[in-house]
Amino acid sequence: MVTAIEDFIKTATDEQKDLLFKVGEAAKQEKKYVDEINRIYGSIKSGVHSPDGFSITLCEDEDDAVVISMGPRRELKRVKEQMRTYMKEAVELGMEHLGIIQRHYEHYIGESL
Repeated sequence: MVTAIEDFIKTATDEQKDLLFKVGEAAKQEKKYVDEINRIYGSIKSGVHSPDGFSITLCEDEDDAVVISMGPRRELKRVKEQMRTYMKEAVELGMEHLGIIQRHYEHYIGESL
């Protein structure tokens, strides 16, 4: 049975609450890097990428976008690895009944709980 996060928080240990916070922070970071990568690939249409609004880098094709996005892709990979670790830790802490953990676990680990 899936437990609502609001009900779980009432009885969660500090360690479980801390892990949920870490999962939320990692999800924010992941979104940031995905958005940044999408902006880089979207700049192919205009032929230039402006990461800070002032400097301009040529971005005329997918090869350029791959090179420009290397940093964000590396960081995205790091965050996804961290999420995998968090999902395993969540199961160890007995949090597998939470819907958010079930969804993330399947996404990051590649199998259902």
